[in-house]
Amino acid sequence: MLKNLRVLFSNIIKRNSGTSKEDICQNQFTAYVVLAVKRKRQAYIKKKVRDKENQAKREEEQSNFGAEENTVWDRLEVQNEELVAAVQQLKPKARFIVTGYVLKGKTFKELAQETKLTERAAASTYYRSIEKLRIKIEKEK
Repeated sequence: MLKNLRVLFSNIIKRNSGTSKEDICQNQFTAYVVLAVKRKRQAYIKKKVRDKENQAKREEEQSNFGAEENTVWDRLEVQNEELVAAVQQLKPKARFIVTGYVLKGKTFKELAQETKLTERAAASTYYRSIEKLRIKIEKEK
C-alpha cells in the first residue's frame, strides 16, 4: 500500500535534475512561490494577533469609559428621565465625551487626550451625540 502511494506521488510530482535551463527556472519559481506563501501566511497570522489585541484594547477602553461616567450619573438628581435614558443609549465613548464636557466641564482637548482622539474628532463626537439626543427626546414627546 505504502509502495503504491510512493509510486503514485512520484508520477504526480516529477522531480527534475536541475541541470537544464527549464529545470533551473522551474526550481527558482517553485522556491519563489513557496516563499511567497510562507510570507503571506505569516502576515495573516500577525494581522489576526494584532486584531485580537486591538479588540481587547477597545473593550478595555469601553469598560473604562462606562465605569467612570456611571458614578457621575449616580450622584446627579434626575430631573429628566427621558434625557438620562437617551444618554445611556449612546455609545460608551460618545457618552464619556458628553458627560465630560457637560457635567465635568472638561475641554475638548482634555477629552481628546483621554479618549485618544483628535480635538476635532472629540468635538464632532460631542455635537453628533447632542443631535442624536435632541432627535430621541423629540420623538418621545
